Order: sequence, then C-alpha cells, then structure tokens
Amino acid sequence: MYASAVLGKLNSTFVEEQRDAIDALLLDVANSHNADSQMHPDRSSLHGMFPFTRHKSWFDSHSFASGLFPFADGKSLESSGESVNFYYGAYLWTKVSTAYAKHSTNEEVDFVRLLLAMEMRGVKTYWHMVTDPEKKNSYHTSDIYNPLFAKNLMVGNVGMMDVTIATWFGIEPLYVHMINFLPVTAITSELFDKR
Repeated sequence: MYASAVLGKLNSTFVEEQRDAIDALLLDVANSHNADSQMHPDRSSLHGMFPFTRHKSWFDSHSFASGLFPFADGKSLESSGESVNFYYGAYLWTKVSTAYAKHSTNEEVDFVRLLLAMEMRGVKTYWHMVTDPEKKNSYHTSDIYNPLFAKNLMVGNVGMMDVTIATWFGIEPLYVHMINFLPVTAITSELFDKR
C-alpha cells in the first residue's frame, strides 16, 4: 500500500492504470462497506467482493493477522509494525487515489484514518509496555499487565486467549522488539515516541 501510494503520488498514470488492483488489496483488509451498506458509486463491484474490515477487532481496537479464521487459541497478531504500516499505506493510497477520482469524497480517506488511529492506540495499549509512571502518556494511563511481565517493555504476540513475549520464530528480546518496529516509514516516529 505504501509503495503504491508513493508511485501514485509521483505518477498519476499509475493510479489510473492500477487503481482496481491496488483497491482490491486495500479492500481485502480495509473495506468500509458491508453487504447491507450502500455501495461506493465508482467501484461498487469491488466493495461487494470483500467483507467489512476483516482483520479489525473493533472491540479491541487493533487487528488480528488471521482475519476471519482463528487458530486453536483464537486470532492473534505478532507484527504490530506491519499492521500500523498497512493502515498508514492505505491512508496514503486513499489520499492519492481520491485526488484523481472523478467523483471523489473524503469518506474513504476518513475511514482509513479511523482504522489507522485505532490501530495506533491498540498497539500502544497492548504491545508497548511503559513501567515508569513519569513516562506514561494518554495511551498508557493504566497498567494492564503484571509489572514482572511489563519489564520486557514489548509484547511479541497478542492473541484472543493469551499474550506472549515471543514470536513465531523465537523468544529473543531482539526478535520481539524488531518484529514490532519494522518496517520503518514516516509513521514509525508516531508509533514509537521518545519515551
């Protein structure tokens, strides 16, 4: 999504030629319409092909990587950096693509901004652990984890039934921190503040 937004910003022909393909990638995760809602006037057939925000847990305010299908112990998300960067790329793509649309509105841009804001809040709440009371901010107003667990500063995997300080490929602290840090884009400075 991010690469498509950059290409679209640099070359409007890319948007015209690739809009349907890129929108299909976007709608696979961030479809703003469900079967009962009014279809988008320009791309109604695409919206109807995908479920409404299939990865997003609106209750938990973050995404689950497995989308519609849970594992044995429920849905989970390991790489919070990837989920935030998807929504950031989706935001940039909707900004670029609606700029070239014939009948554009900011509805899609605003919807993806909402998804990005929810993801940022969810990640800062469930993945980033702040143990120093003086360093807490509006995202870290309460301690949701045991202080012994919180000493690790970063959660590796948040699931419906468990929270771990591990990744699918190892338990090294570097793995846990880097899977949540990558990829690095402009949104990274918002996701990881100086605290």
